Amino acid sequence: MKNYKPKASLLPIGISDLLEKSTYKDSYLTQNLMNCFKLNGYERVSPPLIEFEENYTLFLDTTNKQNIFRVIDPISNKSMFIRNDITPQIARIAANKLNNKNDTLRLSYTGDILRPKGNQLHPARQLKQAGIELFGAPTVEGAIEVISVGIQALTQVNISNIIIDITTPNLADLIMKNNKLDEKTIKEAQVYLKVKNINKIKTIPHCGTILSQIADSAGAEERALKKLSNIDLPNKAKKLIQEISLICNAIKKLHKNIKITIDPIENRGFNYYSGIGFAIFSSNIKRELGFGGEYILELNNNKHNGMGLSILFDGLLRATNIDDKQKRIFIPLKHDNTIPPELRKKGWVTILSYKRNVKDKEEAVKFNCTHILKNNTIKAL
Repeated sequence: MKNYKPKASLLPIGISDLLEKSTYKDSYLTQNLMNCFKLNGYERVSPPLIEFEENYTLFLDTTNKQNIFRVIDPISNKSMFIRNDITPQIARIAANKLNNKNDTLRLSYTGDILRPKGNQLHPARQLKQAGIELFGAPTVEGAIEVISVGIQALTQVNISNIIIDITTPNLADLIMKNNKLDEKTIKEAQVYLKVKNINKIKTIPHCGTILSQIADSAGAEERALKKLSNIDLPNKAKKLIQEISLICNAIKKLHKNIKITIDPIENRGFNYYSGIGFAIFSSNIKRELGFGGEYILELNNNKHNGMGLSILFDGLLRATNIDDKQKRIFIPLKHDNTIPPELRKKGWVTILSYKRNVKDKEEAVKFNCTHILKNNTIKAL
């Protein structure tokens, strides 16, 4: 065989390998997050990476369908989506499990998503998520449980200084529709609301003043709730603000060192979110660590409340300082062959050498070993 010289290769923008230390962190995060979900009663499911477009959009009005990879199934010739969000898949699974409107269901998952374009907060196009979906709980109780599980899970992987940012994704739309704005005006207004341009928001017909007051209320929880309570809101909006107040009080009682902010006009682009939404941050990490919210799953004329949480691995992988504490031992070329199997039974990682005339200690350090086998005796480095 001729000598093969590999060519330099590049991965697509936003796609990357996960190398040794990162894969250890990935395993650590997956194990701890999923265990936390399990202890809170969430049963793990694993939907496929790809499925028919009709299934993916059957139960939820999914997020931006432009930001999704499509392929044609060579067997059925049907259009298929490579998922850019796992929640619609969990909704499909839940649809087969929920029998009546009083059912409660808790499901958890972990897996990768893929999207044609990244964004400013998450430039990667392939992202790993772990999350939970709670079906059948009332809005307030469901939000308290899901947010609390998110805090527990992140605390479990040593994330501190957690901030919960509570949002009301449909509040602005509710007010605009209450003022009978047409669809064209609403779409124009949504652009101003997305960038939070207060001066432009004030120009929205019939409700610019109220919407600008709502936008200006964003900030620390107590200040935001006080400002929102002084705005002349429709009854549905008032109920929503009351629910947020109950959620905030409960979260503060359950988790003493959590900071809560409120951003009432924030909408993170998921069309199916209604009522309450939230994002999770840490003051130690620049990226969003997780997000979630409420949605409605309609089955057989019954409406099931859904409340979800997705934790994103990209920020956690950067922030988590976890070293592999497992003992690693370097085994020189000449050794008793019965020793390595016995060490592995006891949990040691064994690194066998096949080199002659090398300095064993230097080789052991190169392979990050903590010990070396010398004269068939274990020696610490």
